Amino acid sequence: MSLAQELKQRAREAGAALAGIAQAQPAPEAALLPGRLADGLGAALSFLKRDSAVRQDIRRWYPQARSVLVCGFCYSGAGKTGQNPGTGRIARYAVHEDYHRDLKQRMSSVLSWWRRSSPGADGRPFVDSSPVLERVYAAAAGLGWIGRNCLLVSETIGSFFLIAGLALNKPLDCDRAVPNRCGSCRRCIDACPTGALGRGSCLDAGRCTSYLTIEHRGPIPRERRAAMGRWVAGCDLCQEACPWNGRRDGPAALQPLLPQEAPLEELALTDETGFHARFGATPLTRLKRQGLVRNALLAMGNSQEPRFRKILEGFLQDPDPVLREQALWSLARLPS
Repeated sequence: MSLAQELKQRAREAGAALAGIAQAQPAPEAALLPGRLADGLGAALSFLKRDSAVRQDIRRWYPQARSVLVCGFCYSGAGKTGQNPGTGRIARYAVHEDYHRDLKQRMSSVLSWWRRSSPGADGRPFVDSSPVLERVYAAAAGLGWIGRNCLLVSETIGSFFLIAGLALNKPLDCDRAVPNRCGSCRRCIDACPTGALGRGSCLDAGRCTSYLTIEHRGPIPRERRAAMGRWVAGCDLCQEACPWNGRRDGPAALQPLLPQEAPLEELALTDETGFHARFGATPLTRLKRQGLVRNALLAMGNSQEPRFRKILEGFLQDPDPVLREQALWSLARLPS
């Protein structure tokens, strides 16, 4: 077994469902990033603009890099949700323990083996919070292809997985990229209610429900609200529509801490203490309490459930102007 094969085997032992190796060099897709940001497709994702030069070449982040181990870690989920109009919907990945630390630890364990197994070997682990275009390197490493929903799609396990990896200081035998198998399929584009997909191979973050519910601060743009439905944290619609999902799930390295739906009353009335107690171990901490409550109030308006009128009326006196304005909009949406 070659060193590259052993490295991938160690990654699988650490829970990776997919593992591949790419060269540490700029990928053609990375050169498109500055233009997409200039077109405004990055919305308010300022970190993309700040790190765009670094993101184009992993060697600018880790100068010693000669090869890149890229891994896919599956997360479990209950499948399609949303039948109960009184609940808020949460994306599958967001109900698990915050993956950044977990996946970095898993990759650090592989790095420790790498250092022991090869004299002078070193490296640096990364997850999606690092300034690395992880999907681009994952595609180059043969884990899958970047689909029309801009997510990495694997022929064997679909797209419900997270990417982490190691930048390594030695050249290794690399895997071959796989062809894009989306063909003429447009199911993800047609499933997106906000029109965030379909502009070439780009995602318009300013229209994306996942971006708007998690990353966007302040009031949600009024023209986007009605199409967002009852999603309160993220969105899975483009993945649920993808025919490559549901064929065969990979072994789940991450297990859920929360259900994928929660009563909107509970979410809207969550205080700071309750927010941290319930969501503090999950990626939902990124929303902060205000963001979660804002999203729950918006979802109430889209629910068409008159029983939420009393809660929304109570928020008309809230000291937070964002919550007051959102409650007023949602009240106008409810049938009398």
